[in-house]
Amino acid sequence: MVFSYLIIALPLVAAAATPSAPVTPDTTEFTQTSPAWLSHIKGPSYIPKGYPFEEEIKSGPLPKTGFKLNLKSYPAPNKQPPINHPEVQAVLKQLDLTKVGTAPPRIVKDWVLDITQYPAQQDPDCWWSASLCKKPKISYIPEDISFCPNKGDWGLNYDDGPYKFWYPTTEQDKEFDQPRFYNFLVDHANKQKATLFFVGSNVIKFPVAAQRALSDGHTICSHTWSHPQMTSLTNEEIVAQLYWTQKAIKESLGITPKCWRPPYGDVDDRVRAIAWQMGMRTILWDQDSNDWNLGKGHLKPEQHENSNATILISEKWLPELQKSFNVMPIHKCINDAHPYWEESWVYPTLDSPNPPRFHKEDPPLSNYIDGDDEDDKLYSGTTRTAIYSSLSALLFMYVIIGLL
Repeated sequence: MVFSYLIIALPLVAAAATPSAPVTPDTTEFTQTSPAWLSHIKGPSYIPKGYPFEEEIKSGPLPKTGFKLNLKSYPAPNKQPPINHPEVQAVLKQLDLTKVGTAPPRIVKDWVLDITQYPAQQDPDCWWSASLCKKPKISYIPEDISFCPNKGDWGLNYDDGPYKFWYPTTEQDKEFDQPRFYNFLVDHANKQKATLFFVGSNVIKFPVAAQRALSDGHTICSHTWSHPQMTSLTNEEIVAQLYWTQKAIKESLGITPKCWRPPYGDVDDRVRAIAWQMGMRTILWDQDSNDWNLGKGHLKPEQHENSNATILISEKWLPELQKSFNVMPIHKCINDAHPYWEESWVYPTLDSPNPPRFHKEDPPLSNYIDGDDEDDKLYSGTTRTAIYSSLSALLFMYVIIGLL
């Protein structure tokens, strides 16, 4: 994932072609509702129930709450979750997979999606990896969110968090663990807010960092459980990826995001439809990063919080972005005040900048030390292969995109 940042971050500005009118989804075919399978899951009682007061957003270390999830009740991190788990099967029974289209799972060869046999000109499945399509052919799915409508606006977003060094051997390895970057946003970026796309496997390992991000006023969206190329999965595997991430976020933060981003941008109508039926709209980005014409606002995928290098680059470039653009979270620039199914969460938008505010609550303190129990040992045993596979896949994916 470090590679993707370095490959496409340098131009820093996205394409400026004027977007065409969005397609209005046909809600008579399918009406999206809050995911019923999450209704019984409650977050910690001390988590805020709505947007915070600015004066209560402060930098500092993460609280020693001792809050952690029972990792044994979740699938193995950074691996495809099994589809035969009773919780996944329960979700599948509530979806209508007859309405997700007939696109087959795509073939991956040496970490690269094989697009050679796909009719990209006709693009029957609106497969982004083959055609950069963002307007679904299935009538009830809305267009992907991929740009800020207003000239000069920059939708700030970071993928792959919350970040924590996987195999620290020295204190220096831990230097970039969150809340380092969250503190930077408070102290050196004027309490800048962003949209954060969280990986479920990272949330279960580092839920207190995820809680800090939410309480700082950032917008939380889903980024799958183990960061795969989603179109290569079966319907059931897609559901498992999205469900466990939904559950981890809900159990840690008490929120149910309406937003998600497919890793590497790999999405087609089959994947979009399943995500939409599970309560989430797809967010991508504007692609042609060499064009400096500012005809519309921008959503860029170059920002990550997944390594020491990407955090350093973000700290370097964010102040420059703030000098040139109106930097804000994605939902603010598109005037969507409700990124979650929980109605108490109302975020500032361009049209309504002053939503109701909620006071923070101090979490209960604990003497818990990271790494002192079997759950942490279970997680730290995750293979490096899964991590390296994700890095390699991202590098090859962006090489393909560059050749389109």
